[in-house]
Amino acid sequence: MPFVHVMTWPTKDENQIIRLQEDITFAVHKNTGAPLDKISVVVSEIQPSRWADAGVPGTDKDFPVKSRRKNYEE
Repeated sequence: MPFVHVMTWPTKDENQIIRLQEDITFAVHKNTGAPLDKISVVVSEIQPSRWADAGVPGTDKDFPVKSRRKNYEE
């Protein structure tokens, strides 16, 4: 049955993760009809140094801007 794996940066709010898991479970159930007890949701927290968007590591001080680049000339 459905298995959803979400990767995100660490959060300090455990309730945020719990709400995310519940919302994802509800969405999968609503859209697929899968029984609740057959839906698994796993959240993996990845350190920013192990994450990159557009080749820019999450620890870069300008990550929010640089990670949106479309080419290497920017």
